[in-house]
Amino acid sequence: MSGRSNLFIIFLSALAGMLVYLINFTVYGADHRSILTQLLNIVLILLISYIVRIVLEDIIKKKARTTKERYNMRKISSAFITLIASGMLLVIFFKETTTLIVAYGVFSAGLVIALQDVFRNLAGGIMLLVTRPFNAGDRIQMGESFGDVLDITYFHTTLMEIQEWVDGDQYTGRIMNVPNSFLLSGTVKNYTRHFSFIWDEARISLIPGSNWKKAQKIIFETVDNLVSIAVMNAKVELLNLEQKYLLTTYDVETQTYIKTENDRIDIYVRYIVNPRQRRKLKNTIIQEIMQAFDAEEDITLGTISSIEVSDSLGTAAAKSKVTD
Repeated sequence: MSGRSNLFIIFLSALAGMLVYLINFTVYGADHRSILTQLLNIVLILLISYIVRIVLEDIIKKKARTTKERYNMRKISSAFITLIASGMLLVIFFKETTTLIVAYGVFSAGLVIALQDVFRNLAGGIMLLVTRPFNAGDRIQMGESFGDVLDITYFHTTLMEIQEWVDGDQYTGRIMNVPNSFLLSGTVKNYTRHFSFIWDEARISLIPGSNWKKAQKIIFETVDNLVSIAVMNAKVELLNLEQKYLLTTYDVETQTYIKTENDRIDIYVRYIVNPRQRRKLKNTIIQEIMQAFDAEEDITLGTISSIEVSDSLGTAAAKSKVTD
């Protein structure tokens, strides 16, 4: 239990003790017993709810086996405690059902008008909890925001940002809070939910006269060897995905394609990769292909653009050119 938690419990306990004293041992308490009793009940509900939440968090820390399991259990317990406490507070304020309905209607109408953005975020949060387009730990894109989901609340989603000034889908170090109202009108792109791979593509350019058949074979064998385990795992995930969606392709094998330009021969290689390993794998692919080409006298690189990469997350990769 943190020091802040201790202080809050002490504060609520002291407030409850003061109210008990006013109700039972002062003239003011005798004259305003009803109001003070309501306040005492409110304080006791808050105090008990807070203590229960802390106790449950301690139990979850001991019982949960993974970080994700601990996060989900904490969210569920927190939502349950909040719901119960809110219901008890409403009963204290509005003992008659008719009064409760009328008061709630008037109060809700006023809040919706005054706090439109807040309620849009809340509506988006409820939609998020019901439809579950993403979970904590997923890599997503919300509008122009890219990142890994750190936390989901009723009003906003917290992301660890990727991209921006950093290439290769790596973290920038900035924490982003994206309002959940975005879900009401925007599109969420999930890179890891249900299927934990993406397709990536690289272009290798050769000068005219190079042995393109040999180069194509080297490129294919190099990449295929590096992604062989990912291909097997992707096939298993696609079989599971078929139970949920209508799939139109099972093509996760490494593929190469040829295209000729006036001053070069372009060889494209398409492969599957875990989105969090994209830059690391690309670096390994480039190094191994270039090392293999160095040993071949009849293969000469013309231009390398990254070796130009078709970015699966929608941004252009940095380009470096080497001219023969």
